[in-house]
Amino acid sequence: FFFREVCKTPPCVYMAEASAPPSAAEEAKQSGTAAFKAGRFDDAVAHFTTAIEADPQSHVLFSNRSAAYAKLEQYKASLLDANQCIKLAPTWAKGHSRRGAAYVGLRNWRQAIVAYEEGLTHEPDSAVMKEALVSIQLKLSGAAAEQMQQQRGPPPGVPTVPAAAGGDLSPLTLLLTLVYFVPLLGAARRDLCYRGALWAAAATCLLSLSRSWPLSMATLKDARLWKCDDMQRLPLLLLLSLFPPLPFILVPPAAYALHHSLSRAHARSLLAKLPAAVRERAIWVLGEEGTHTTLAFAAISDLMVGLTAPFLAVSHGLRIVPPLLLHLKYVAKSHATSWYMQTAVDTVRLKLDSLFHHRRCPAPVSAAYVRCAGLAASAARLLAA
Repeated sequence: FFFREVCKTPPCVYMAEASAPPSAAEEAKQSGTAAFKAGRFDDAVAHFTTAIEADPQSHVLFSNRSAAYAKLEQYKASLLDANQCIKLAPTWAKGHSRRGAAYVGLRNWRQAIVAYEEGLTHEPDSAVMKEALVSIQLKLSGAAAEQMQQQRGPPPGVPTVPAAAGGDLSPLTLLLTLVYFVPLLGAARRDLCYRGALWAAAATCLLSLSRSWPLSMATLKDARLWKCDDMQRLPLLLLLSLFPPLPFILVPPAAYALHHSLSRAHARSLLAKLPAAVRERAIWVLGEEGTHTTLAFAAISDLMVGLTAPFLAVSHGLRIVPPLLLHLKYVAKSHATSWYMQTAVDTVRLKLDSLFHHRRCPAPVSAAYVRCAGLAASAARLLAA
């Protein structure tokens, strides 16, 4: 009897009983979505606010209201909602995308890059975030690059080349470096020239320290002595001389040695004997712009050694790790104090970001780059401490 009664009941009755009415949060969400699509962003914010009051634990609602605030160009409110969305759902990529969009509206390019890169770690295939990163890189290559330079401040007004007081040995450093790169004495003596150039550069630093600081116990207790560039480079040069040659490592000492040698030649009126074209170029190198260029060239060379450190460790083995770690520590500390190293790091990072965040770059490669960049930044902070 029961089976016959059930069979007589129309199916629509069960459908009506099974379908519960939508909740207040869902109704408000649907109204907000409709208003957003219609371009009524004020109404969308109001509806999403009502939905959030009914369901304050919904990360989707905070994401939607963040997008509506961004359309109204209320980027601070959009950022707050994006932060709350990430707090509720840290691994949801769209929350990081909302945060990136808010930072773009606030013209905080650095934090926007961080937000989008974090989002890509959770959703590497997101075309929206990858295109947003490319757009930021295009901005950074122009106007925003100027903004980053303003954050760093202007270059030093009177630049000084390191170890200037000990430049008497600079011609020897320059000669040995030249013979190393152009093996005039044969391959057998090439490594000896490499070590000799490092020893000459170290002696230049030591001579500069002895002439710049008084020989006393008070000097050894002075923290400024241990933080100056000559003292930082001295143990590095000596340690590097004990290991196989490394690419780029002689470039900064050679650049400094060239500047010192030209400076002493100019002081002795020897540049007047050079041909006019060579003399003009030498005088330019000694000028303010040329000195800036010398210091920037040395900084980018030091940075290149740091960037190739993993490959050098693989090719040379574990024995090369100690000098590489010491050099990386020197680069990290230079980044904290040197305008030229900061500029070099920003320039290289922008180039790498534009390459690995390009829309044609495979998502796994972009994600791997983001992870490597994060690890590199953490390592730099640890080494600089």
